[in-house]
Amino acid sequence: MRAIRFHYRPLRYLWTRWAARRRPSAALGRLGCVALDDVEPPPLPGPDWVRVQTTLSGICGSDLSAVTAHDSFTLEPFGAYPFTLGHENVGRIVESGGEADGWTPGTAVIVNPMLACRQRGLEPPCAPCTRGEYGLCRRTTDGAVGTGPMIGYCPRVGGGWARFFVAHRTQLHACDGLSAEAAVLTDPFASALRPVLLHPPAPDDVALVIGAGTIGALTVRALRLTGWRGTIAALGRYPFQLEIAERAGADVVFARTDDAYHWAAGLPDARSYRPTLAPRFVEGGPSLIFDTVGRRASATAALALAREGGRIVLVGAAARLSADWTRLWYRQLTLSGVFAYGLAPFEGKKQDIYDSALRLMQQHDLPALGLLTHVFALEDYRAALAAALDKNGHRSVKVAFRPD
Repeated sequence: MRAIRFHYRPLRYLWTRWAARRRPSAALGRLGCVALDDVEPPPLPGPDWVRVQTTLSGICGSDLSAVTAHDSFTLEPFGAYPFTLGHENVGRIVESGGEADGWTPGTAVIVNPMLACRQRGLEPPCAPCTRGEYGLCRRTTDGAVGTGPMIGYCPRVGGGWARFFVAHRTQLHACDGLSAEAAVLTDPFASALRPVLLHPPAPDDVALVIGAGTIGALTVRALRLTGWRGTIAALGRYPFQLEIAERAGADVVFARTDDAYHWAAGLPDARSYRPTLAPRFVEGGPSLIFDTVGRRASATAALALAREGGRIVLVGAAARLSADWTRLWYRQLTLSGVFAYGLAPFEGKKQDIYDSALRLMQQHDLPALGLLTHVFALEDYRAALAAALDKNGHRSVKVAFRPD
């Protein structure tokens, strides 16, 4: 079968990082780290596994960081190469192991990609897995599937950027009436919902969401779908993104950082300051900030705008950041990072984030936001990645592959 795979070769990787800083599409050429290969479908690792034929597989920001070599070497010990990309997956079971507990061929499924102790057949489970924090599993280099934390980054199981991959029965969720176009949004919605559930806004909070791409828009939507009615501001780059953020529930939107500073300074009792040799900042700004971008500019804005005692939540794949951290201690800000997978409080009890996300998705029409903007065949992978990288030029939000 054909599969889009990431190959790590040190010199080529360093060249890709250098070239992509100047022109991101340079990472998509023959000297880049991504190629469309002919490979054998991965075998079932055990009798409680299934083979899934991919219907749709999304392109995530973390995938683009890998493609452009802008990810962090902090994660290098958990990588094995080459791996087939694709962790935002919806598909159909075509083969079931003898202990797959009712997951039969023909069933349409959404797949939680995380490969933790349970999927690896490791007993007893590590401490994070025992308490339901399987996204923080300590043993993502062990067990039946070896090195690689999730489907889409683990050579032995494959990924959705191919016709077939394999999944453990515990990773499967029935589509239950959701179209493939809706179901493929489950993983990004879970990535946005879990930070909101773990760091819920208080009734008197003022929230700012930095970034108006897929995760930013879904963070705004998660705030609204969990019942919060406070003020939400969204800071994005492009007008079409801000239109989606407004449809998702944002009260005010900004295309320029200057406008966000002006809005924050206009909140009750807020004041703006501009030191001579340090970044400008606002006292009395928004009390809860979700940074869905994870870049230097977004971190700088979050630190400068957060109210004293406020909270900053990093959502998604932040990597190497340089910022002035003075206000973190001087104004007793709380900085938290949230990974997508694990339990979170929902409707009065702790539940798996995929279960909570699917429940809300079945009750509300996420496709109406218009997030899935482009779908490509595997053979057109360069065009697909170019569209995902050039959001303004292509008006792209969520780009996906349809292998068949």
